Order: sequence, then structure tokens, then C-alpha cells
Amino acid sequence: MVACAAPFPSIPAAENRRGTQPTAFTMRDTANREPATHGASPLTDPGVSVKNKGHVRMFRNPVLEVLSLSSPALTVTSYGAMIAGMVLLNGPFGKIDSLQQGLAVYFGAILIWTFFEYVLHRYVFHYVYESKAGQRFHYIMHGYHHEYPRDSHRLFMPPAAGFLISSLFLGIFYLMMGGYAFVFTAGFVNGYLMYTMMHYSMHRFKPPRMLKGLWKHHALHHYKHNDKAFGVSSSLWDHVFRTMPPQGSGGGGNVRA
Repeated sequence: MVACAAPFPSIPAAENRRGTQPTAFTMRDTANREPATHGASPLTDPGVSVKNKGHVRMFRNPVLEVLSLSSPALTVTSYGAMIAGMVLLNGPFGKIDSLQQGLAVYFGAILIWTFFEYVLHRYVFHYVYESKAGQRFHYIMHGYHHEYPRDSHRLFMPPAAGFLISSLFLGIFYLMMGGYAFVFTAGFVNGYLMYTMMHYSMHRFKPPRMLKGLWKHHALHHYKHNDKAFGVSSSLWDHVFRTMPPQGSGGGGNVRA
């Protein structure tokens, strides 16, 4: 196992000793626990505290529980395969026939992903639902992460769900732009992959020197201002839509959302 440096204090990193985290495909640490069915999280109930240690089951059904877990290697492999597949589909079905055009569409999609990431996080993941079903949806999609921010196997969209969602977006983009959709969707999914690996790193490792500001930005969202700092891979859209945390905000690990 590769050792990492001491964690950035704003987001305490999970222990990296062998045996401290369950594997992505076993449930020995959760088999005897009841699923978290309450639907409340630190985002919706001030009485629910942030827990920087531990994890709970998400589903009673063991198959659904396993499918809800992932790991960095599985995430990179599965989403990388999706990206490559979409690029290859451009050959027989797409309209992009030059490298320059392909790069423009691909990197344009990555930029658009950052906007989508911001909108999704702010208006879907942080929407407060009144119905029990809505609260359960919120908890599965995002509330759990705010309650257990260091559960390393729930920091990714599981591959099975990711494949279905990516296919849906490919269909939507094809209706919007025709044969350009294959390369565009590949770039869009690449944007997600970059985002999710950065998000994982924020909760697990010390930040690179040039990215300390972005690590702190996300720490403030979790531990002090959960109604600010919605951008993860970039703070661009927080600046544009004026959701930056107040200047001078502390980002210590003891601060709770």
C-alpha cells in the first residue's frame, strides 16, 4: 500500500492502515447492522452529527448493498472503459472526423461538466424533501455522505448506476447534437471521473500545494457552510453565482456543519 502524507487538517483523512476499511465487495463490517433508513442527515436535521469514523449499511438487500459500493480502481477502470467505448463509437456513428474538432468538443464537455456538477450539487443533492420517499432519496444520494464523509467506498457513483446514467445522457445529447454526442459524452464522463477522483482525494489525502485552496473550499462546505461552496472540482461557479464561503472562514476539522 502506498503511504500518504499527513492529511490536510480541514478534512480529516481516514486511517490508511491495513484492515481499517472494508473491501469494496464484502460486508463483514456491516452485515449485522441495520440499514440507515431514517433519511435524516446533518443537512436536514441539526440533531444528526457528522461522523468522521465508521459507516453503516445503505440497503437491506445484500445485492443492492454490494452494488452501492465502489473503489478507486474499479471507478477508474469502469468509467475509463465507458469513455473509450464512446470515443470508439464515434467512428461508425459519429460526425467528428478531425483531431482538432474532437479535442474542442471533448474539452468543451469537460467544462460543461463543471457547471452541471455545481447545479446538481446545489439544486438536487441539497434540495430538502418533505415526503419520506424524497428524504430517503436525498439520504442515499448525498445525505449519507454528509453524515459519513470519510466512508471511502461511498465516495463514487457505483459503476452499474454510472453506466445507466451515462447511457441516458448519451441519448439526451444525441437528440440535442446528433453525431457529435459520442465524443461530447466521453468528455462529459471524463469530467465526472476527474471530479470524483479529486473528491475522493480531498477526503483521503493531503492536498498538493497548488490545490490547498480547493481542499479548504470543500472542507468549509462539509464542516461549516453547507449552503455554500457547491463546486468540488472547481470554485468557478461559486464565484459566478455568489455562493463562496465568507472570507476569513475557518476550515478546521472540528467545525461541524
